[in-house]
Amino acid sequence: MKKINFSAVLILSLSFLCCVSAKCVMYDECAEVGGFMKPCPYNDDAPSLLQNLSEEDRAEVLRIVETRCPFLLYDAEGNRLADNDITTCCSRTQLVKMEESLLLADSILGRCPRCLRNFARQICEMNCSPDQARFVDVEVETDGNGIDYVNVINYRMHEDFMVNAHNSCAGVIVPQTGMPAINLMCGNAPVCDADAWFGFSGDQSVNPLAPVQVNFLRMQTEENSMNAEAPLCYETEEGDIPCSCIDCIATCPTGNEPSLPDICTVFSVNCIGFSMGIVWFAISVTIFTALAMVERKRLQNATLVNDGKKYKFKVNKVTRFFQKVFGVLGAYSAGSPVLVLMLSSWVVIYLCMGIFEVNMTSSPLELWSDPESRSRQELNYFNSRFGPFYRASQVFLTVRLDGFTVDNTTYGPAYRVEAIEELIKLEDAIMNIGRDSGGVKLENVCFAPLRARDDEEKLSDCTTMSVGTYFPSRVINNETYLTQIQNCLNNYLSFGCIAEWGGGADPEIVVGGYEDNILMANTLLLNFPITNKLNAEELEPVMEWEKHFIDLMHDYQENWKSDFIDVAFGAERSIEDEIQRVSEAEAIPIAISYILMFIYVILALGNIRSLKSCLTEGKISVAIASIFVVLMAIACALGSLGYAGVTITLLAVNVIPFFILSVGVDNVFLMVNTLQDIENNLKDDQDYNENFTFEKRKSYVFSKMMSQIGPSMFVSSVTQITCFAIGTLANFPAVRTFALFATVSLGMLFVFQITTVVAILAIDYKRSKQNRFDVFCCIRRKVLNDEQPLQDGRPYQSVTRRLMTPYAKYLLNWKVKFVLSLLFMTFLSICIILIPQIEVGLDQEMALPKDSYVYKYLVAVNELMVLGPPIYFVLKGGLDFTDPEHQNVICGSQMCRDDSLTTQVFLATQYRDITYISRSSNSWLDDFFDWATLTNSCCKYNVTDGSFCPSTSNSLDCVYCTIDRGDYANGLRPGSEAFYKYIPFFLQDEPNDVCTKGGLASYYNNVNYVLDSEGRAIVQDTNFMAYHSTIVTSQDYISAVRNGYEISESITAVIREQTGTDVEVFPYSVFYVYFEQYLTMWEDTFLFISYCLIGTFIINLIATGFNVLISLALIICVFMIIVEMMGIMYMWNIPLNAVSCINLIVSIGISVEFCSHIAYAYATSEAPPKDKIADALKRVGGTVITGITFTNIPIIVLAFSYTEIIEVFFFRMLFSLVILGFLHGMVFFPVLLSYINDIKYR
Repeated sequence: MKKINFSAVLILSLSFLCCVSAKCVMYDECAEVGGFMKPCPYNDDAPSLLQNLSEEDRAEVLRIVETRCPFLLYDAEGNRLADNDITTCCSRTQLVKMEESLLLADSILGRCPRCLRNFARQICEMNCSPDQARFVDVEVETDGNGIDYVNVINYRMHEDFMVNAHNSCAGVIVPQTGMPAINLMCGNAPVCDADAWFGFSGDQSVNPLAPVQVNFLRMQTEENSMNAEAPLCYETEEGDIPCSCIDCIATCPTGNEPSLPDICTVFSVNCIGFSMGIVWFAISVTIFTALAMVERKRLQNATLVNDGKKYKFKVNKVTRFFQKVFGVLGAYSAGSPVLVLMLSSWVVIYLCMGIFEVNMTSSPLELWSDPESRSRQELNYFNSRFGPFYRASQVFLTVRLDGFTVDNTTYGPAYRVEAIEELIKLEDAIMNIGRDSGGVKLENVCFAPLRARDDEEKLSDCTTMSVGTYFPSRVINNETYLTQIQNCLNNYLSFGCIAEWGGGADPEIVVGGYEDNILMANTLLLNFPITNKLNAEELEPVMEWEKHFIDLMHDYQENWKSDFIDVAFGAERSIEDEIQRVSEAEAIPIAISYILMFIYVILALGNIRSLKSCLTEGKISVAIASIFVVLMAIACALGSLGYAGVTITLLAVNVIPFFILSVGVDNVFLMVNTLQDIENNLKDDQDYNENFTFEKRKSYVFSKMMSQIGPSMFVSSVTQITCFAIGTLANFPAVRTFALFATVSLGMLFVFQITTVVAILAIDYKRSKQNRFDVFCCIRRKVLNDEQPLQDGRPYQSVTRRLMTPYAKYLLNWKVKFVLSLLFMTFLSICIILIPQIEVGLDQEMALPKDSYVYKYLVAVNELMVLGPPIYFVLKGGLDFTDPEHQNVICGSQMCRDDSLTTQVFLATQYRDITYISRSSNSWLDDFFDWATLTNSCCKYNVTDGSFCPSTSNSLDCVYCTIDRGDYANGLRPGSEAFYKYIPFFLQDEPNDVCTKGGLASYYNNVNYVLDSEGRAIVQDTNFMAYHSTIVTSQDYISAVRNGYEISESITAVIREQTGTDVEVFPYSVFYVYFEQYLTMWEDTFLFISYCLIGTFIINLIATGFNVLISLALIICVFMIIVEMMGIMYMWNIPLNAVSCINLIVSIGISVEFCSHIAYAYATSEAPPKDKIADALKRVGGTVITGITFTNIPIIVLAFSYTEIIEVFFFRMLFSLVILGFLHGMVFFPVLLSYINDIKYR
């Protein structure tokens, strides 16, 4: 980093005097006071500048005047004066000193020649103008030797010059920081306006290097003021190179300004969504109105077309095949239950052993970043070339006190002395972590850019950024501390603001909680960049220090912070730690929901006729065993993933069982209810023989049961497996492993259900027929015979099944159907309209409970910081940086292209509300140009071996370099060989008072080069760092990523077009790996949903024997549920992201569960056409209610989850899914089937 002293630039402006009655009021130097040479009072006409000078001195003086003060060489008419006629109020000595002091201004303001000329003009006018007495007054004092000297200068400057000169320099930036250069020249002024800019250089109260007090007086009259013209930055003189766009916004190209796209809206909703919703509503209402009218007409005729014909039910070949396969499987599993259970147990034991091999992770990077994504590959590239980005440990101290006013300037509470003292007390405690205990200390893990690899680890090398950096002594003087802070806010790289580690604390990083005026800040920040490692073992000390840091902050918060402080803090490991903690804590509400589900299943599964028979007709054993089978399927899936080396998360382990249980239990309900139905109608079955033995009867019953429900179980299970399998294509690893876990679990569950559960039911069937008690199976009720238990002979029907008859009659009334159709179509149309309004993103706070310290920290980052994360524009190798054409597409100074890398980034900062880039990038190339241009200031080498010497070296062996200039633009830049030779010198040179442009601190890790066989440095990969603006919401993050990529693509296109190389530029910031996938979230979501719908349609088409109408009806119903789920996402503030996307995919599978059993019951119903829908509802409608809907009621418990991510994406979405699934499966789907049925059998 650099230390910059601009007071020296104007020291010479205090060195001259001339006669009160003539043209000069001061001339030459005559006394030394306080270590400074003072100007001499002078009361005479301006003397000849070149008199009594040697030829060599004359040449030197003329060169200085021509370059710095050319107006002295011309008369009022613009004619060149003869050398002997040149008169000035300054001597050769003063001119030489002025030249030396202006070299510093060259390094900063020289990027814009017009600005530098204006700055030099006011110095020349005050010191050298032959008309000096007109606008300069002096106050004379006498030293101890009786010598008079000038101690105060009153410099009257015309207002136009002051304002225009300031404006011409206001845009010049410091490439290393991207900050305005004039901020470094305003001292502790609250606002760096023209008065502050000029006034600082001569104000001895704030500038200890000012030799005399210079009072710049703003005047509105030309007669008694320095009223020279100060052209603006875009105005050039002949021979001048224009100021660059970066330093003079007026020279920037126009016509390519970014803008937000215009979004068409109607009633505040998207035009496309509104149009589609209205069109869908019109079409659907027309269709259902026509169908209703046709049905009404048919009912008036009181007959179907084929009523008089005898209806004969036929099962198609595909359905018959499925029935036969599942019938055989059911008969075998029921006939050999012990063998099936034994084989199942062996499989379970083997696969469960893999659980010990499972890899669990809570790393945010591993959870939410796709290893194959573009951003992840770019992250890996950045790490491999420049090292991993440092880790952040950060503290926010919000001061709950009132602001205050000093000297008519109002300050926010952050600047109160007690707040600063609190900060330093805490900062010292953090720096002392591990010092007493002998543990890891800050210097062992801190980010220390200037520390050589094998150097001793010292705390002074550590980068720390806070207001405390502005007080190296750590002592707060109540009288002067505000002056010190204000000085550092304006120029954090000035004297007194530089930390021992070589840099300063950027004001926008150390104070926060303000909007436009930094002086109104209410928050102090402590920043501790910590070194990052890619190797887990090397990272252990870092993790240990961060843990102690968090422990210290908890102790501070609870025990010894001041009452007026509100603290928020976090370290790099904090989010990972909290995800781990919260995942474990989430087990409590999830376990409660499991228990409620278990209790419901245990109580509801048995078809109990009366209290007397509850012990024999209960299904508690079956319920417990079935739940155990579901859990074993999940365990086997987990073990399989362990064997496969798949990494999963605690979130998946917590939530997946909930999904699988809800899916698995409903099939058990279906099996039990079907068995009961078969038993009740066994005597009416033509294939049944009363003389069957018990084993034969059992085999027959279970074969028929599986032939009836096996195909529908197959359809729903395979559909769900397909949907989850498609979910593995998601971009988020956490979601992908979630989907993979669910896919394998569902596959295992289906296999166990058609084998193990059937075997369990067969054993329970035998128990029931032997009148043995449930659970206590060794106890038997008294029976009349051993083969048939005591029964009353009445078929048993559950309450829900008995309700299906009147429900079906009411539902299938043509008026009810029509009204329901309109209601469903209306809601569907509304949801279509709302879908484009859904927000995309996932705020990371949602993964944490609101009482978490990390949640509070993330809120503080969003609300209190005024500067966003850094963004690096990484330039891959391939350019020849010695070629001016290649240089011009990268640099941002004079003669660089208007569409160069640096310029495009700068232009993006002018529209920060759109681009989310708030500070222009630094540029090692521009700073190298300046470094190499500053004669006798920066570059030094060892004369004995030609090696590098620091610019601060006083060794006799170290001398200044002579850097050859290239031919381009009259030697504007170093030549090719000089570039090769001195780039390593630049990157090793530490910035200092003499040379502010050294690149060690700012660029050493940002520029990669290799030495060729001749020892020339060939630059390879480099990066250019800028800053994002404050980013709060997911939308902000996504927009920032999108614009970062757009800017990089534009830069890449320019480079390739202008250089003919295949060079690439890409953006990198720490959050890109998490938000890049949102750029295609809508496309990915619709693509995944389309895949699932197509797969669902094909599966159902095959399973129904290519019954297109039934498959189409089912897919329409599923499509409606998905669309309405997305509409509810907007209504219930559920954003679209990978988690909600996978839930939408899951919704397809669950929706099929609600509809497929009714569809299959309808397809296989032997009832007459007009009664098919009612028959299907009677057969499986009760099971849809008790087995699917009610088993998901415990979802409500998730509403009380610790984190929003569970409450929003699992409770809200699953609860909505259950309600929509029930309404569509039990209401709309039968209505739609009835219309299709009428069309088919009319």
